[in-house]
Amino acid sequence: MSTTAWVILLIANLPVYWLLGWVVFREWEEFFECVRFWLTPDIISAFNGEYFDDIWGEMRLGLWAVLCGVSIYSEYYLLMKYFVHR
Repeated sequence: MSTTAWVILLIANLPVYWLLGWVVFREWEEFFECVRFWLTPDIISAFNGEYFDDIWGEMRLGLWAVLCGVSIYSEYYLLMKYFVHR
C-alpha cells in the first residue's frame, strides 16, 4: 500500500503543484527564469551582474519544491493515520 499511495498522491496532486507554482511564480516566464538560474553556476551569474537575481530565483524554486514535498508528505501522513491504520 505504501508505494501505491505515494504514486497516487504524486499524480493526484498535479493541480496542487500548479496552484503552488502560481502562488510562488505568478507566470510561466518567472518559473523558467528560475530554472535557468538554477542551471547556471553562481559565478557565471555574478559575472553577468545577475547574482542576486540568481539567488532569489533559486530560493523561489527551492521553496516551491519544499511546499510540494510537504503537501505530499502531510497528505500521506493523514491518509495513513486516519484511514489505513484504524
